[in-house]
Amino acid sequence: MLGWETAQIFGLSALICCLTLLLLPVRPRTVAAPTLSLHRHEIFGWLALIATIAHVAVLLVVDHQVVEHLRLTAPPYEWAGVLALLLVIVLAPLSTGTMRRLLWSRHRSFQAVHVGVSCVLVPLIAVHVITSSHFVHGTLRVAVYVAISVTALLALLRARNNPHPTANRPGFLSRRVFGRHARKIVALVGACCLATMVLLDARASMVLREPFLARASPLKVDFPHDKHREVNCVECHHNFIDRSGSGGCFGCHRSARIELRVGAEARFHDFCLGCHRDPPPAFEHHGPVTGCATCHLPNSRPGAVFQR
Repeated sequence: MLGWETAQIFGLSALICCLTLLLLPVRPRTVAAPTLSLHRHEIFGWLALIATIAHVAVLLVVDHQVVEHLRLTAPPYEWAGVLALLLVIVLAPLSTGTMRRLLWSRHRSFQAVHVGVSCVLVPLIAVHVITSSHFVHGTLRVAVYVAISVTALLALLRARNNPHPTANRPGFLSRRVFGRHARKIVALVGACCLATMVLLDARASMVLREPFLARASPLKVDFPHDKHREVNCVECHHNFIDRSGSGGCFGCHRSARIELRVGAEARFHDFCLGCHRDPPPAFEHHGPVTGCATCHLPNSRPGAVFQR
């Protein structure tokens, strides 16, 4: 679906802008000139905001089921995306010269707040990107993305320029650019690095895909069996060997059996996405996952095979 992929490109552009802002210094914290001027830094910030809003807006227009991710029943990784959007909205407008001078009398205080919010933004984006598994999926890609995110966080701890190189060098905290806020920023950077590295565990995605709140009405799911004839029936219908498993999956997974009900939504998303985005070598023909509407039908549309 062209619209869905366009929305994902907007999201990827916003991600690149955010990581670039963290990786490249604004002011000369060493004797070298800054990589980004303050003006260009602000431009990147506004581009990140525009791309993020476009990412959400296009998805809502092209996919009727995306609205489910804006409700209280959304899974945690979608909540992380919503919070990331709100933080970007806060960061860009409040960093302009007029708003900055209005809200903060001292530059060091503004800088600490700005950097602190940026730190929190990194693990939120990582949760959203890794768990959605669109661009980042598979052990290697997840590891590379986590490494880039942690590097971006640590890049915030560059030392400031020392105008007296021959003088006694101060301690680690004193050499940071955050003044009296340095201890808090260092602690926050460390906590965000740990939170991001947790995503290296594949089980984290399973937890983040399961909603906290159950939906009032189930979402209809359309599963085309005729397009999955290469898949052994027992992969989905575990009791098909004795011919008792011809019914829908949710008949068991939404039954009174507690061990099957826990994490059912996360399990099925992981099962479907895992096969389509990282298919076994024997599967030569597999369609890409291009949105929620690929599997989920509108409640008004007939023909759903099973519900959840």
